[in-house]
Amino acid sequence: MDFYHRSALILDALDAKKGSVKGLCMSEATKSRKPGEGARFLKVVVEVLKYRPHIQHLLTATKLLAQEPTLFVPPSSTAAAASAIKSGVAASASKALKQPKKYQKQAPTPLNLASVMVHDLMFAKRGLTLPKEHKVRKKLEKYKPALDKENEREKRRRKVPTNEGLQIALPEKVASSLSSIGKGKKREHDADRFAEEAGAGLEAVGEIRWMRVNTLRWSVEQAVEWFEKGGWEMFEDVEEMLAAAQSKPKVFALDAHIEPLLALPASVSLPTMSAYQDGRLLAQDKASCMPAWVLLAPILADAEEALTNGLDVEGEEKKRGKGLRVLDATAAPGNKTTMAAALVAGEPINGKVTACERDQGRFKVLKDMLKRADAKNVQPMNVDFLSLKPDDPKLKNVSHLLVDPSCSGSGIPSRLDHLVPSAPEEEQLSRIRALSNFQIAILSHALRFSGAKRVVYSTCSIWEQEDEGVVMRVLGKKEFREMGWRLAPRDEVLPTWERRGRVEACGGDKDIAESLVRCLPEDGTNGFFVACFVKDEDAEPIPAPPIVTQPAETADVVEADAEDGEAAAPAAANGNKGGKQAKKAKSTVSQAARIAKEEVVGKAPESAPATTKETGANAKKGDKKLSKKQLYLLKKEELKRKKAAADE
Repeated sequence: MDFYHRSALILDALDAKKGSVKGLCMSEATKSRKPGEGARFLKVVVEVLKYRPHIQHLLTATKLLAQEPTLFVPPSSTAAAASAIKSGVAASASKALKQPKKYQKQAPTPLNLASVMVHDLMFAKRGLTLPKEHKVRKKLEKYKPALDKENEREKRRRKVPTNEGLQIALPEKVASSLSSIGKGKKREHDADRFAEEAGAGLEAVGEIRWMRVNTLRWSVEQAVEWFEKGGWEMFEDVEEMLAAAQSKPKVFALDAHIEPLLALPASVSLPTMSAYQDGRLLAQDKASCMPAWVLLAPILADAEEALTNGLDVEGEEKKRGKGLRVLDATAAPGNKTTMAAALVAGEPINGKVTACERDQGRFKVLKDMLKRADAKNVQPMNVDFLSLKPDDPKLKNVSHLLVDPSCSGSGIPSRLDHLVPSAPEEEQLSRIRALSNFQIAILSHALRFSGAKRVVYSTCSIWEQEDEGVVMRVLGKKEFREMGWRLAPRDEVLPTWERRGRVEACGGDKDIAESLVRCLPEDGTNGFFVACFVKDEDAEPIPAPPIVTQPAETADVVEADAEDGEAAAPAAANGNKGGKQAKKAKSTVSQAARIAKEEVVGKAPESAPATTKETGANAKKGDKKLSKKQLYLLKKEELKRKKAAADE
């Protein structure tokens, strides 16, 4: 039953908008670290989601949940205890409260647990994976004739000959990718690929599989030589490579924009490549490589020029201290971190990277990635970046920062989001506003670091509110203009990349738009956005950028830092009434920031637990058979459990 419970918990998390299908499956799999479990969760959850509307129809038509209200409730869950109390039988209520807390914190909803089990009963080739004598299986199989009858009736009504016609269809490429997940020993390789790709949106985009040469272990020249010895043909142009891939299985190309990046056909099998298995090649989408490249490419160019001209670059670095210091504000799963580490490692830069990750689970993923990439010049820190003090003497040498905060993920086309019912429009807009406020808070925090000279902000979103909107609101802050912060010009930010920022979202300022980088799936990458801020303390403060008229759906976004809680000027200027509005706005922004910060670790804010008073009232209302003394003892037991949980 454990696998069914955990699969249902993933569905619960999807319903609560706590993450993507793949991300949540990976997160659940990391709890046990069993080989191939992530791939197994993915296949089961996706299959249930494809049949979900139909399964819910079957449950309604057969009245299964109504007739078996406790069948899909774990015996030691809070729901079971509440049901026992409501029954009014003191002995069963007391027994339920004293049960082990195996499912106390994470009990799946009966509907989702029933959906997973009915799926296996009706549509899985293996059937229910429970012993034949298991009481849940025996009870559920009694309903199979009624379920089969309703299933056949629905196929006739919808005029489909097979069960597959009752599913939500998947895009061809996604379906092909899922069907390729192997069994047995091969599953371990597929699970590794699944974990790495699902955690960072690294699936092949369209026809291209992007691979980064890990220059901590290898050089681009060595990689090219290795491919050619293996019978691969190299092309200088990605489009030519794709054309050749129609008739040749082994082709690759050098990327025109990012030096250590290679393009391979999407059909390439990573588990068969030894260079991928040992970490010399890393799967990383091209757009995901852009932030670290934009941040550090000028440093590499300066170092190369200095060496060419015979200048003592190493001596200059020694005068400054310990070499270049880079800080990654939100580092997990670690692809951008390891790329930054590779770019600054060794002579003549001798740089180091500090990598911050707040969530413990994601911090472990980060450390695993650092080990795989052999990134010994990275210091991982299990801390919230916002808790670091910009004037901390230990961080005074940090000059380059990567800021890739939590975002909507709207630029990742293969998240399987179409299988999950969309949130109401207002709910989606509220989430985007909350994320935007948090993004401004974390970017502002980075710009305040005393030694910061170059800060790159990026998202895997295509929404203007999270991209140009954040940039314009930060540029509009007098504090940062007076500090000398401005956008790096186009010639420092992937100058040959054609797709730039949206002019209308930049208040009509073409120069600002040209400084920004945008990616869309039609570019052969995930949807992405990159902005590079540079600091010139000696220059005159730049004028305020043009005011961008907010779209109607975001007009109520408070123009304030989620971190600072600065109220909008109009509200503050209206006397007492304005003060109340400002206070309310500040509260709203603080709440938005809290919600958005929770998103960094893939969690949604939890609702407050019911109070003891409420629990007692509910128990009393439905518990006429319980005496006052029994009610008191139950309340006392509940209070003890809550205190123990709080102490943990």
